[in-house]
Amino acid sequence: MKRIAVLLALSILSGGTLLLTGCLKPSTNSATLAPGAVNQFDEQSYAVLSASQATLNSLKASNVPSIAPVLNQAILAYNTAESAYQVYHQAAAAGQNPSTAPVSSAISDLQTKITAVQTAATEAK
Repeated sequence: MKRIAVLLALSILSGGTLLLTGCLKPSTNSATLAPGAVNQFDEQSYAVLSASQATLNSLKASNVPSIAPVLNQAILAYNTAESAYQVYHQAAAAGQNPSTAPVSSAISDLQTKITAVQTAATEAK
């Protein structure tokens, strides 16, 4: 029962991050931005990465050995997305106009991989 609750929470978390990806558009309205965010895209990308990291940590804590291969793929995808985000953030903070495409693509791949891990965890029950 506990696993079902965890998986349900992860599904909701993942679903929320999937919805955010479609909203990732640069904006310079700093009045509504979180501290440290360069623009709305930067802020939302960070939020998606934070939620994804929490989801991955929960999946790691579930200790389901059969999901290890897909979990490792998701972790690699997270590392790629986080690196792409850091490059974007640093360039945007320096006043450059970096492309959002690498970050959006990496986050999309990450979310696909997280969904695969969640599916594997559900099937492993």
